[in-house]
Amino acid sequence: MKRSWIWFLAWGLVGAGAVAALLTVLTVGPYLAVVVLGAAVALGRVRRSHGGLPGLVAGAGLLPVWVAWLNRGGPGDVCSSPGNCTEEWSPWPWLAAGVVLIAVGTAIWARRGANSRTGPRPW
Repeated sequence: MKRSWIWFLAWGLVGAGAVAALLTVLTVGPYLAVVVLGAAVALGRVRRSHGGLPGLVAGAGLLPVWVAWLNRGGPGDVCSSPGNCTEEWSPWPWLAAGVVLIAVGTAIWARRGANSRTGPRPW
């Protein structure tokens, strides 16, 4: 049984981790980047995993979707209680970027036949 979707998800985690490292470059990003780089090297050494490479693109869309969810009350000031107000960004650009990345990565993976009975086509 072909399990190419597992490789797609594994590469998706690497893509999500890379974006997280980029967005947190001034805090934990460098440490996260080392872990992500190690995971990418480990996955890259497994030839069967190469069919899931479009998961990098799809995984990169997970963090923008999460940022959109966190800013779902925005744009502007959002008050959860009197005196406890925060300014939130508009969630729509983040949501659009995330959905596009997830859709493109998934479409490329499906188009390449990674989830077919014959397995992925060679690069």
